[in-house]
Amino acid sequence: MKTKLIIFDFDGTLSKPSKLPNSWARVWNKIGREKDDEILYGKYCKGEFDYNQWAKEVIKVYRDAGVSKNLLKEISKDTSLLDNAEEVFRFLYENDIKIIILSGGIKNIIDEVLGECKKYIYKIEAQELLFDENGKLFDITVLEHHIEDKSQYVDIVMKNLRLNPNQVLFFGNGKNDEDVYKTGIKTICINPDDAHFDNKLFWNETIKHTDDLISILSFIK
Repeated sequence: MKTKLIIFDFDGTLSKPSKLPNSWARVWNKIGREKDDEILYGKYCKGEFDYNQWAKEVIKVYRDAGVSKNLLKEISKDTSLLDNAEEVFRFLYENDIKIIILSGGIKNIIDEVLGECKKYIYKIEAQELLFDENGKLFDITVLEHHIEDKSQYVDIVMKNLRLNPNQVLFFGNGKNDEDVYKTGIKTICINPDDAHFDNKLFWNETIKHTDDLISILSFIK
């Protein structure tokens, strides 16, 4: 059955591997507040904070540290897409294969890194930092699914687009991508970070290392 939709993680999957694993880590590193990140995310993981409380506390720290749109643009310059990403996106677009980016990262940074490639993307599902007309950070978007379980969003989008699992592919690289197997779609681990890439329950296939997005084309029907 023809592929109709490809869902990509972003950090380390569409972008080239980096010392810092994701866009949140890059922001915390840039403002020198990694300890705050460790404390706040730790409380969230232990259930001491719900999402809204976590977001509220993050905004406090980011505003105190002067996080701005320009800072996010500056951080995005340190991130680059895999080679030939634009060519692959264009090929998929021209062949009526929708592209969704499903990321735990920051949408503002993803938008900047994609640049002109964004026109080929059907949707970007990621948390966005929201700024008012004066450039002051005031909120973080709440997504319509649990951010720690990407299978929830994949199920939602398959239902909305009326697709069955045989028409969808997922590419990811981390442990936070592994819940996607529950949807029944084909999962491919690309440039593994902390993923259990050799576990066939989570990952049907693995591309252990590539700098070129053309590597994914062999999986498309």
